[in-house]
Amino acid sequence: MKPTILTILITILLFQSTKAQDYKPTYFQKKELVEDLSFMMAKVETMHPMLLDEAFDVKWYKSGLKIEEELSDSMSINQFYVQMAELLGELEDTHTGISFPYSERKKYMIDGGGVSMPFSITVKDHRLYVNEYFAEDRSHDIAGKQILAINNIASDQILQDMRNTVGVKNRECGDGSVEKMFAMSFWALYGETNVYRLKLMGENTPLVINGVSNAKYFELKKKYGSQQNPEKYRLTFSEDQQLAKMSIASFYGDEQYYQFLKDAFQEIKSKGSKQLIIDVRNNPGGRSRAVDSLLNYLTDKSYSQYKSIGIRVSEKLKANYKQKRPELYDRIEKLPNDTLFYMDSTAYKHEPNYKESAFTGEVYVLINERSNSAAATFAGVVKEKGLGTIVGNKATGENIRYYGDFLMYKMPNTKITFYVSPKEFIQYGGTNLNKGVEPEVLIQDFEFRDIL
Repeated sequence: MKPTILTILITILLFQSTKAQDYKPTYFQKKELVEDLSFMMAKVETMHPMLLDEAFDVKWYKSGLKIEEELSDSMSINQFYVQMAELLGELEDTHTGISFPYSERKKYMIDGGGVSMPFSITVKDHRLYVNEYFAEDRSHDIAGKQILAINNIASDQILQDMRNTVGVKNRECGDGSVEKMFAMSFWALYGETNVYRLKLMGENTPLVINGVSNAKYFELKKKYGSQQNPEKYRLTFSEDQQLAKMSIASFYGDEQYYQFLKDAFQEIKSKGSKQLIIDVRNNPGGRSRAVDSLLNYLTDKSYSQYKSIGIRVSEKLKANYKQKRPELYDRIEKLPNDTLFYMDSTAYKHEPNYKESAFTGEVYVLINERSNSAAATFAGVVKEKGLGTIVGNKATGENIRYYGDFLMYKMPNTKITFYVSPKEFIQYGGTNLNKGVEPEVLIQDFEFRDIL
């Protein structure tokens, strides 16, 4: 009996060892990484408005020098990605960051026979929870349970590390990205693992879950995971049709979005609804043009989406604008570099293309801590112009002052893509530049909370 068990154990160990050897991480020499680091820092230091602050510039430059000193003679692309993500994360700008090295993940999962976690997570109130569990062992009912640790790494440490890589530190506005990238970020941060040990609230012993291959992951997810794709745009009505609720998942402004607005406001008008809730909770933002298209149905008065826009003048931006934004190039062509050129709200005032089906009743905009970028801007305009009432329990995730209109670059050696914001936006909706648009009514006090 004992020789048989021993033989089985050796076979298992040999198999695991063979599988691990299938994946060989991509490594780079220190001189290559220093070149990539210097390339990225030069773009940020000459383009981002925050680096015009001398104190912050010195602090950020020292962080870069410290990383350069600590780079090893041979470092994997994942290790380098994490360090670069954390360095850019010090700006706490959701529009400046670094793209995950997906090609390396593909090399690990598909070409290298790697394994991943057969569960997904959600983040609520700075805590991790199991979202969906779709492993083959169906004896565990853990969906919705709070995660205290994974592989002996405390959940608050995991969340902090992941937020740092998406550039938000302890802010909740990036938790959507944390959820989406969780399996890949865990792998990049803490390395390869075949087993996940989950310490769950209320459980005495950790739950041991084996990782699954790429093909197995999608097989199990199709079999046991939720197959429902949330609607991007949705319109519902109260029983008496006097209250309409419009849910907008993003302001990316595809054709479906514009058609939805047209059809939705026509239907609202035909039903004679008196109140309208516009739900932009968890909306990550999108295009200013898409915000204007929605406001076309809410006001016939001119408005600006921002109090001011500051453009960080640089040779790189001049070259970009000369080719792609000639109307802005004419404004900054003769300006000295390393200055912040401000345009006040009169420079980009918008005259609405007021619609026949425009809504004239009471408007309520529903927000939360993940209402970012264009979604926060929309809420700010509604609040500033008195177009409606802001409802929620927390301020929008995007601060009143934020940065955007990023330009993308690729590092010369690792080929990792990063993006830099050259513009500073001051939106409406509040006076504290380092906070978002605050709600005017809490959800528990909202008279129409039952429909939410």
